[in-house]
Amino acid sequence: MSKGFSPEMENARARISLKLILTVSILVLALFATTSLVAQNIPGLARSEKAAAVYAASEEVLREVSQLRGLAIKQPVKSGLKSRAEIEQMVLRDMDESTTPEEFEASNKVLIKLGLVPGDFKLREYLVKLLTEQIAGFYEPKSKEFYLADWIPIEEQRPVMAHELMHALQDQHFNLHRFQNLPRGQSDAEMAIHAMIEGEATAVMVNWIYKPQGVDITKLPPLVQALPLLAPENDNKSPVLSRAPAVLRETLLFPYFYGAGFVQEVIKKTNWQRITDSYNEVLPISTEQILHPDKFLAREQPMTVHLANVDKLLGRDWKRLDQDINGEFGCLLVLAEFIDKKLAARAAEGWNGDRYAFYEHPRTGRSILIQLTTWDTELDAREFFRAYADRTIKRYKDAQESVAMTAIRNWHTGEGEAYMELRGKDVLIVEGAEEAQLRQILDPIWNSKKTPGVVLQFSDKK
Repeated sequence: MSKGFSPEMENARARISLKLILTVSILVLALFATTSLVAQNIPGLARSEKAAAVYAASEEVLREVSQLRGLAIKQPVKSGLKSRAEIEQMVLRDMDESTTPEEFEASNKVLIKLGLVPGDFKLREYLVKLLTEQIAGFYEPKSKEFYLADWIPIEEQRPVMAHELMHALQDQHFNLHRFQNLPRGQSDAEMAIHAMIEGEATAVMVNWIYKPQGVDITKLPPLVQALPLLAPENDNKSPVLSRAPAVLRETLLFPYFYGAGFVQEVIKKTNWQRITDSYNEVLPISTEQILHPDKFLAREQPMTVHLANVDKLLGRDWKRLDQDINGEFGCLLVLAEFIDKKLAARAAEGWNGDRYAFYEHPRTGRSILIQLTTWDTELDAREFFRAYADRTIKRYKDAQESVAMTAIRNWHTGEGEAYMELRGKDVLIVEGAEEAQLRQILDPIWNSKKTPGVVLQFSDKK
C-alpha cells in the first residue's frame, strides 16, 4: 500500500479538523495489482542490486505514466529503498516537525468529544502503527525523491511506482511543495486539494493498470463506487487499518477513492487539461466539490464562517484549543457514526459552510465544542438539524431532553448540556456547556459573520 505523496506533506496537511485526520492518507495499491503482475521475491537479491532494479523499473514506469498523462518528464527522479525501521523513523520525524504534541492532543480531544473514537484513544500512537503497516512507497517533494519499501517484491510495486511517479510529474509541473503549509483552520480545503492530487495519481495508476486491455477511466464504472470494494476492512494483512475507528479509516481513504471519482467525472465532462489548469487557476476548495464534481465545474464556493471566540465569556481559565472546518465530508462522518450512512450523507449534502471551536478548562478537564453551520436552503438546514438531533440522542446514552421545540433542542448529559438551535439556513450546536454558560455565549455566536468564498494563500517554495 502506498501512503500519499510524502510523509511530510501528509502530516503538514493534517490538522485533523476532525481534522479530518488529514495527518495521513493511504492507498490500497497492492490490491489494485492485476493478475498480470507476478510477484518475484528473490531472497538472495542484494540491496544494491535491488536498488538498481528499482531505478530501472521506475524509469520505465515514469515514461509510461508521462505518456498516459500527457506531462513531459522535466528531469530524472531519484529513487531509493527504505526499510520498515527507516520508514518508521521518517514518520516520527515528520510528525514531530509538522504537528506539535499539543496539536495532536487537541485533535484527539475533539474526536473523543464527538464520540468518534474511544475515550482512551491515542491518535499519534495509532497513526504511527498504521503508517508503518501501510506504507509501500512515497514521493517526497522536499527532497524530490521516490522511495519504495525494501521488503516487497519489485514487480508487486509497479502500481505503487505508477502512482508515486505521477506525484513526481505533478511536482515538476505544479510544485506540490507550495501546498504543504496552508493556514491552520482550513482542513476542508486542504482535504479537497489533496483529494485532487491523490485522485489524479490514482486515476493515472488505474489507466496504467488497464492500458494492456485498451481501457481507461472514462470507460470504467464510477471509481468512487468500485475502489471502496477493495478496501482492506477485513484484510488480515492490514489488522491496524481493519480495526481503525470508522472516522479514521474513511478519512484515510477519502483522497484516493473520492479523489479518483472526482477526477474521473471531471475528465468525462471535460478533459485532462481541466485538471492541469486547476493547479494554476481554480483548485477544489471544499470536500463538497470533491463529492459533487459538478459544483467544482460550476465554481460553486461555500461561505466562510468567522466563528466568534467566546473563551472570555465561558469563565475564568477557559481556553480555545482548536478551531477548524469539518466540511460536508466531516459532517457526514460525525452523523454516520451514530445514524444510517445514507441518511447521514443526505443530511450533509446541503452543506454551505461551517466552523467549529473546541474549548477546555485545564483544571477541571471540562470541555465544550461549538459548531456553527450554514446550509444551501432552509430545508437543508432543517434536515441536518433533525439528523444531528437523532445522532445526539444516540451519542449520549444518559441524555435527558429538557427542550423539544421545532427550532431548539436541548439535553442534559453527564458532559453538560447538548444544545441545538435552528435559525433559517443556519444551525448552531453547543456540546458540554453549562446552562449559565449557554446564556452568555449564544448571542455572540449567532452574531458571527459569514462571507462568501474561501481565500487560500500558498507557499512559493520549490
